Amino acid sequence: MLAALVLLAGCGSDGVPAKTWATHVCQALKPWTSTVSKLTRQTQREMQQVTTPDAAKVTLLNLLDSEAKATDKARDRLLAAGVPDVDDGKKIADEFTAALTSARDSYRTARDAIRKLPTTNAKSFYDGVSSAIDKLNSQYDAGALDTSKVRSEPLQQAFDEVPECQ
Repeated sequence: MLAALVLLAGCGSDGVPAKTWATHVCQALKPWTSTVSKLTRQTQREMQQVTTPDAAKVTLLNLLDSEAKATDKARDRLLAAGVPDVDDGKKIADEFTAALTSARDSYRTARDAIRKLPTTNAKSFYDGVSSAIDKLNSQYDAGALDTSKVRSEPLQQAFDEVPECQ
């Protein structure tokens, strides 16, 4: 689920030790990815039982709203982690936060698009859902996050070593 965010290193900061920061980041990201995966699987099961566009709309809106809320929670935990005490630590922390903000906004954009879809014509509704989900995936992928792409040797080592990131 975590894709590719390239982070650049440059200048120092007075912040949290790299291993501490990596621990907090992984403690924010792992539950988030697990929650999003669980919600998606649950919705896929529910959608197999759905027989009307109205029911599908409710199910999908609940999924996207729950995913946005889970992402906000992870973002809040990430913000609480502070800034890593490494070269360009603030920029790195800001880019991690921006990635989660982008993911949250992607869920909200898809939710809002589906909310506006009329359900009177099933084909039109499902075509609209497909378009909204395609846009969600595209936006999500564009801002995705991958701790293995961090260009800070101390942080990369921390992400590789701390148990919370394994």
